[in-house]
Amino acid sequence: MAIKDKFAVHDGPSHLTPPAGFEVGDSLARTASSSSPRERKMNAVACPAFNGLCPEGNLGDVIISVDGVTFNAHKMILSGCSPYFRALFSSNCGNAEMNVCNVPGTSPETMGLIMEYAYTGTVSVTAENVESLLIAADQFNILGIVRLCCEFLKSQLCLENCVGIWRFTGYYHCPDLREAAREFILHHFEEVSRVSTEFLELSFHELERLLEKDELPVKEEAMLEAVLKWAAHDLQNRRQHVAFLLSQEGWRSGQKGFFFVK
Repeated sequence: MAIKDKFAVHDGPSHLTPPAGFEVGDSLARTASSSSPRERKMNAVACPAFNGLCPEGNLGDVIISVDGVTFNAHKMILSGCSPYFRALFSSNCGNAEMNVCNVPGTSPETMGLIMEYAYTGTVSVTAENVESLLIAADQFNILGIVRLCCEFLKSQLCLENCVGIWRFTGYYHCPDLREAAREFILHHFEEVSRVSTEFLELSFHELERLLEKDELPVKEEAMLEAVLKWAAHDLQNRRQHVAFLLSQEGWRSGQKGFFFVK
């Protein structure tokens, strides 16, 4: 299942208090060190010894190729940063004579950010690059970048994007961000269901998972209005789910995890 194109990052002030060190604005960026012990160890070696060497191209021992764009790099640095690259280099990843490794699934721009992080232990996360950067970090299993992207997205949660961010985390392992987005949705449920177009795009199973908990801070009237609005968006295919979602048994018995406080 493809990620919906409607996933977006809010560029204005966040409805949640940002973590310390964030500056929320039209072009918010985050620079921080990895918190992975292995990455910290490798970055301690990389920063003084290799910082600035990679772009020079004269001391690298591997060439990373992404859509025809090449990056001169060091196997030791990339292997210390990413299990993906360790596995890649342990196999014959490309032309053995030239030591060229072709890396699919990302863009040259994003690979440049990955290289920046591998060599310096820092990377700038912005509204423009956070989605592609998180996808690449998940692909390469770079947990430090995943954490930075998740912290950035937490700081940007708002009524318009919280559902999209919650859905996005269904495809990647970001449990803290997923729970933060879910809690934001539930605590602003009435407003979200009224202003978020992404709420109407939820599938029945997504809506069920979103509301699956023993006790939720959602008023019954707000839930009734939201479910009817959601169903009306695609009544032909959703009418079969309305009876369950609006049934008193489904709401109050707890059999499906639904319970709403007045």
